Amino acid sequence: MPCRRCRQCLSGRYNLCPDVQFFATPPYDGAFCQYLVMPAEFVFAVPDTISDDAAGLLEPLSVGIWASRRAAVAPGTSVLVTGAGPIGIIAAQVARAYGADRVTVTVVNPHRLALAAQLGLEAIDVSATPIAEAGLEPDVLVECSGNPRATWDAFSTVARAGRVVLVGMGGDELRLSLPHLQDREITLTGAFRYANTWPTAIQLAASGRVDLDAVVTGHYDLASAEAALTAARTDPTAVRVIVRPGH
Repeated sequence: MPCRRCRQCLSGRYNLCPDVQFFATPPYDGAFCQYLVMPAEFVFAVPDTISDDAAGLLEPLSVGIWASRRAAVAPGTSVLVTGAGPIGIIAAQVARAYGADRVTVTVVNPHRLALAAQLGLEAIDVSATPIAEAGLEPDVLVECSGNPRATWDAFSTVARAGRVVLVGMGGDELRLSLPHLQDREITLTGAFRYANTWPTAIQLAASGRVDLDAVVTGHYDLASAEAALTAARTDPTAVRVIVRPGH
């Protein structure tokens, strides 16, 4: 919930509002409660064609949409997505929906390699094939791993006049080659949450152009919310789990 008064909000960049209240970002509580109060302008109807599970993933879908917008993904673009977590898998689907003619995801987990194949995404197991040896020269890099080494390895493959969007958050410093950046005129930008994405997210999910249900790998009741939030640490097959209050 942004303030809707500051310069960023009035420019439409409400994700950059310095006074935004974002659920589960301290000091603000999360959404594990019966009722929430939201400004009507930030509430959107979800059609019955979208499952409850998929509705719960419209937020990470918004992250993927924002990344494609920041990277100016368009028909004919080749896109490399590093990191096959839920954000990476969803961001790759969004890039394809935006018209990218080739979308490649880097993977180190065999279960997520299978998921990428199920979704029709090209995937490279970088534990077996280093990205530098994969023969890629993407127009766009969407970095979702948050791993500095993975970011550098992928950055070094980006084509001239390419665009790099940093989505993953995994450290405070990042090593990059300035000559590579300058000589190739690569555009480097961050992505912080999203803005004005919800109608697009709902449309992409409702149309089936992005499959959110396939990303769901488990369900928990409200009493097991802590286990849900830590599932990926102990279960290598977990991608995104859903908490279903009342179940």
